[in-house]
Amino acid sequence: MGLFDFLRRDNSQSYSEIEIKQRWAYQTNGSIKDRNSSSVDSYAALISTNSFENWFFGLEQRIGQSLGRRLAHAALEHEEYMLKNSRLKPPSGSEIKNWSQYNLGWHTRGLGEFRKLDDEDEIKLIIEKPASTSVCSGIIASAWEIATKKRHRFVWSQNTRDALIVSLQLDEKEIPSPSMIEPFWPFFSLESEDSEMAERIWEDLRIESNGYWSILNERHMILHRDLFLRFEEYCLPYITKLESGRVNFVWPIEDAKRILWWTALADSVRKSTYDRGLHILVSKPEDWIAIARRHLAMNGLGGVESVKELDPHGGVEIYLSSIFHPAVSGGILLACWERAYGRQGKIEFSFNSGAVSVILSSSVEIAN
Repeated sequence: MGLFDFLRRDNSQSYSEIEIKQRWAYQTNGSIKDRNSSSVDSYAALISTNSFENWFFGLEQRIGQSLGRRLAHAALEHEEYMLKNSRLKPPSGSEIKNWSQYNLGWHTRGLGEFRKLDDEDEIKLIIEKPASTSVCSGIIASAWEIATKKRHRFVWSQNTRDALIVSLQLDEKEIPSPSMIEPFWPFFSLESEDSEMAERIWEDLRIESNGYWSILNERHMILHRDLFLRFEEYCLPYITKLESGRVNFVWPIEDAKRILWWTALADSVRKSTYDRGLHILVSKPEDWIAIARRHLAMNGLGGVESVKELDPHGGVEIYLSSIFHPAVSGGILLACWERAYGRQGKIEFSFNSGAVSVILSSSVEIAN
């Protein structure tokens, strides 16, 4: 089977694990790349749906705002950008049954399955087993706009966790196409495919139904970094302060609003990860390479190149070979540190000479 042959399958054929494994390429630097989107920011992360919901809820608490609508609009913009700049054939026409290739793209991301409701008076699409309410609503609304070549307003309603209805209404507004968003951190590490990591991850893949699959009995989905960046840009203008959470994070950026956003996101990820009850053992600094491989690289969130001990109380400086997002990856690393040493820690990032490093240490000074 050729690399992209799965995109040409007839819709009547069921997809299998092969299509998922072919689309997502694990890299030796701890990242995941989308083979369908090599011409744009193709980096993506494998995230459990429960973890994503916890991150999102914690982020709303710390920001003190409802963010679902902004996430949906970020997802709409993200999907439009990716469809117009990737190898995947975009949907065309209002007959969803003809969207076979695009439908398969949903399946390989683990987003669920969609279809059109029979209603001549109003456009209604139903998403069965949506991986994320806001993300799926925005993405399907974008697909409809691309397919019909017309802008639409959209709202969604969800009576149960298993069904989401998206209603669309024609909008005459002229909205420009989205442009590329660049990350605010360096990402220059050499990379090649990591077949060993891919084999380790996908051996636990289980297909529950179309667009619904699990790893180690936990549902997962794959989201691109571009979506995270657009969501961030949608939210930054409205941030004024943090309502709750810890602030043990130092970022090498000057934008005050972005500092608040990264801090809120990192602390939400930290708490969600910590609450999972991870067993982290550190006997020497080099153990962080394996820890990062287990808790970052297996999900496409980054990898560790080297580690330097800073003090006898667990303080280390970690040099990263890649990073999905400093707040997401940093929050996970801090949770691992706190699990290993049983006390609150702090984290400080540096972006120097095309490299990213992070210092993990105790939040309070400990006497030698």
